[in-house]
Amino acid sequence: MNGMMFDAGPLISLTTNNLLWILKALKKETRGEFSIVSSVKRELVDHPLETKKFKFEALQVERLIEQGVLKLIDRPEYKSRALALLDLANKIFWAQKNPIMLVQLGEIETIAAAVGLETNRIVMDERITRSLIEAPDQLQEMMSRRLHTKLHVDTGRLDEFRAFTRHIEIIRSAELVTIAYEKGLLDEYIVNVPNAKKELLESVLWGVKLNGCSISEEEINSLVRMELK
Repeated sequence: MNGMMFDAGPLISLTTNNLLWILKALKKETRGEFSIVSSVKRELVDHPLETKKFKFEALQVERLIEQGVLKLIDRPEYKSRALALLDLANKIFWAQKNPIMLVQLGEIETIAAAVGLETNRIVMDERITRSLIEAPDQLQEMMSRRLHTKLHVDTGRLDEFRAFTRHIEIIRSAELVTIAYEKGLLDEYIVNVPNAKKELLESVLWGVKLNGCSISEEEINSLVRMELK
């Protein structure tokens, strides 16, 4: 596991499930950087610190930044590239002559930084952005059903977006906690209950799913079966 860029969603999920600490443990076993862009920091740290809700979660993420576990990437060239890429991505699908807004700045700035830094590995739970990169045809079908209308695809823009993101690999928080499980980082939670290892792995996978990770129940069951072989 090399360096990775983190979107906001997986960090929220890990924090909510009391699993943010695994990043420090995983980073000790790698030589790569774990990074976030400035728009993700604003979402996870700066804005919550101005409110009552989620302030403690913000402090946990800020601590990892100050400890160097998460490196903050704040480069003007990535921000300007992200704005252009955001405009591109949000004009790929059209309904009744109106563009469909698919992605947010934080996700796109994360992609722009990953490509610029040649990290190319992104931890992201958001289904729509991941589908736009990996399976745009399936995304078109899903959005058509959701909006109850046929979507037109600007193939030129889609080709340009896919060319930019062709080397991107998406990892979800589900895969991240599975890696932590494989490395024994969660062994302290194996307790005296029937099928303790199965219960542990299921618990963390369902925990991240219920906090925003786009993983199906079938995928969870498949991961558990594979890991317990």
